Amino acid sequence: MTILHRLRAIVRLLLRRDAADARLDDELQAYLELSAAEKERDGFAPAEARRLARLELGGVEIVKERVRTERHGARLDEVCRDVRYALRMFAARPGLTATIVATLALAIGANTAIFSLVDALMLRSLPVRDPQALVQLTLQPRDAKLPSESFSYPIVRALDDQRDLFDGAAGFSSYPFDVGDRGAVRRVSGALVTGGYYETLGVNAAAGRLLRRDDDAVGRPVTAVISDGFWQRDFARDPGVVGRAVTLNGAPATIVGVSAPGFVGANVGFIADVTIPVAALPQVTPQAAPLLGPGNFWLRVLARPHAGLGGAEIASRLNVLWPRIADALIAPQWPTSRRQAMADSVFRAAPGGTGWTPLREMYVTPLVVLTAIVALVLLIACANVASLLLARASARRREIAVRLALGAGRGRIVRQLLIESLLLAAMGAACGLAIAVLAGRFIVELISTGRVRVVFDLTPNAHVVAFTSGVAVATAVIFGIVPALHATSAAPSAGLSDDARTSASRSRLLPALVSAQVALSLVLAVGASLFIRTLQNLERFDPGFDARGVLLVDFEGRRTSLPQDLVDALRRLPGVVSASVSTHTPLSGSTWSEPAVPAGQPIPERDNAYFVAAGPQFFATLQIPFVAGRDFSEHDSAASSAVAVINERYAQRFLAGGNPVGRHLAATVRGRRRDLEVVGVVGNTNAAGLRAAAPPTVYVPYAQLAGDFPTTVAVRAAGPPGQAAAAIEQTLRARLPDSTIEVRPLSKQIEATLVQERVLATLAGAFGVVAIGLTCIGLYGLLAFTVVRRTKEIGIRMAMGAQRTQVIAMVIDDAARRVAAGVAVGLPVAWAAARGIESILFGLRPTDPAAIGAAIAALAAAALAAAYLPARRASRVDPLSALRHE
Repeated sequence: MTILHRLRAIVRLLLRRDAADARLDDELQAYLELSAAEKERDGFAPAEARRLARLELGGVEIVKERVRTERHGARLDEVCRDVRYALRMFAARPGLTATIVATLALAIGANTAIFSLVDALMLRSLPVRDPQALVQLTLQPRDAKLPSESFSYPIVRALDDQRDLFDGAAGFSSYPFDVGDRGAVRRVSGALVTGGYYETLGVNAAAGRLLRRDDDAVGRPVTAVISDGFWQRDFARDPGVVGRAVTLNGAPATIVGVSAPGFVGANVGFIADVTIPVAALPQVTPQAAPLLGPGNFWLRVLARPHAGLGGAEIASRLNVLWPRIADALIAPQWPTSRRQAMADSVFRAAPGGTGWTPLREMYVTPLVVLTAIVALVLLIACANVASLLLARASARRREIAVRLALGAGRGRIVRQLLIESLLLAAMGAACGLAIAVLAGRFIVELISTGRVRVVFDLTPNAHVVAFTSGVAVATAVIFGIVPALHATSAAPSAGLSDDARTSASRSRLLPALVSAQVALSLVLAVGASLFIRTLQNLERFDPGFDARGVLLVDFEGRRTSLPQDLVDALRRLPGVVSASVSTHTPLSGSTWSEPAVPAGQPIPERDNAYFVAAGPQFFATLQIPFVAGRDFSEHDSAASSAVAVINERYAQRFLAGGNPVGRHLAATVRGRRRDLEVVGVVGNTNAAGLRAAAPPTVYVPYAQLAGDFPTTVAVRAAGPPGQAAAAIEQTLRARLPDSTIEVRPLSKQIEATLVQERVLATLAGAFGVVAIGLTCIGLYGLLAFTVVRRTKEIGIRMAMGAQRTQVIAMVIDDAARRVAAGVAVGLPVAWAAARGIESILFGLRPTDPAAIGAAIAALAAAALAAAYLPARRASRVDPLSALRHE
């Protein structure tokens, strides 16, 4: 028979099974009639002839089953029948089915949600042409421990010119823009890119054209490309948007095109709604023009090598080329040693098809920890479902024994039970996929509480669906194989003679599975407790300043355009205690460093101190305490002598052995050598991070700096923050109609530094609660099953005089033994696992007794609550009914 005929037979069998059975009945009946007629011709009576024909056939039903087994599609037909039977069994026990599906949905959904984030952050390719061909270039200076991912604009252009190596090389960096005309300005996320950006990546235009290399030239009119989403939201997909003028940071620009749907930039996790050439930066943000010089490294680079050139060969050839072109691309003002170190740098090329993002390095450790956590949740769910199925298999022992006695093979029964497990896992996976979508959105929102909003496309793709399917199959095998083998291990005679209601024999697997769940839950509970305490310790940590009641307003590089009396106007507002300006605020994520040493020492080539330019009342506004000396005043102007305030860490490191006030520092401040007189010493502040030690810091008067630079206005208010914020915003909008005004509390800036800790504490706590809940369900199921099987025993005990409290204590004692066994196994595992996360803890050790004690207490309390209901049911057993329970 040809393959086509076989396929046709299989399809006909599956779609018209009743007709196939009817034809089989007709064929067997015709055979019996022919055989009986032949025997009648041999002299047998009609009745005897028919009997002999049936005997010769060997039984009609046996022959039917043999034919069904041998015909094409028989295996598939059996599977379909097993599926139908399994669905009927599920319908007969809807409560048990719903419990199992919900358990699996939570576990699979948690794993899928974390994997979706891993896929979006680490694995998903950019929506560009042939993304696997892209490489990301890095440069490692001779004296650096790690390669740098940033390049200067001149280096990127030089790389793009290497046509013997690349089809193109593109530099890019995220950059926000104030979009709109006077009085209607809003902040829009965007990007600065080199001219070969879109061509190198292989992105098509949805309308108009994209940026070209000739757009990326200093002095050219500013051209912009907008994203498809921005086109939809702001212009309702109007084709006339191409050629339309738009105002960016107060400068005119022309929209020349719209990028293809789905492409929002090469910086993964961030959306670039507006993209302009790097060379347009001086027109859009004049004070940022120095970024185009050779000394500023801020662009990430993706390149597309010629076909046939791999990353290793590209790096090798660049390392040969670099010494010949380096001299013209390195900042001439750098010291000789630094220039030489840069000239000796080594290029490296890594796969770039997934784009670039700072979030990978930031979240690689939390994602590894969360992956391990959800894997434990999945194991707990598997153990939970396996225990439920074991209990269910015990109730089905008679059914299975009957099927074995009728001739069904053990493999046939195991296959039936595994198909039931696969169906349960499939239903759990389907529900888990929906849970994963919701959980993924929640996690992204949690991550977005940081300094910038993070955007990920968590729509399930082939990677996610394949992962979920694989987890479902693996889960079905894990929780299904043991109950299936256990259910078919007994001989048919044992199953037929054993009444499951009164049998005193109990599987040892059920208690072991429950104890295993307790052990795994304890590991998760201890981890969650450690993460929660870490977050609490960081929230209670004194950073050296008081953020309560402080409101901030950022002005990116707008120092020269700020009215001179702006701060005075804010100080006059009702409820305002003090106000000041500065270039940086603690924990903002932005820092400024310069070399500064005691006068008389040579100024080092490398920066050795943080610098902050601050106005009068800055220290009072942030409540940074003075140790010695004075604050800046209005007299510390550009016309007066240069002064500085240092923190205690700087004084201890560089000016130890005397009063620092009155001593002088030799420093380089914004490229100029300055002699600074120390007029004050203040307390240390954790400017770079709560975990990092306070760095040596030098504060200089804001009024003694020239030019444009980032400025932040800080206001301390005594009243309700909302009222003060509204008053500040109204005052600033009236004076700065061309600026985007966003008033935010300094406390939010501190919270933004704790995103990783908050994500770990929140998710580990949630998964810990889920794990404990699943364990309680398993414990409840075991005790309920035990109570039913011991009904007669309990009735006899009560008939002999046992009190209800004694029966309750008996059941609770059984639960306590299971929990104690789980804790005994889980505690060493929890200690070992906690040592693996010691580097991300703060203010406590992995063996912290309070955290471990809280985890054990929470688990024990939940287990006690789960054990009470079966214990209460056992205490209400009627002795007379129990004695008749046979």
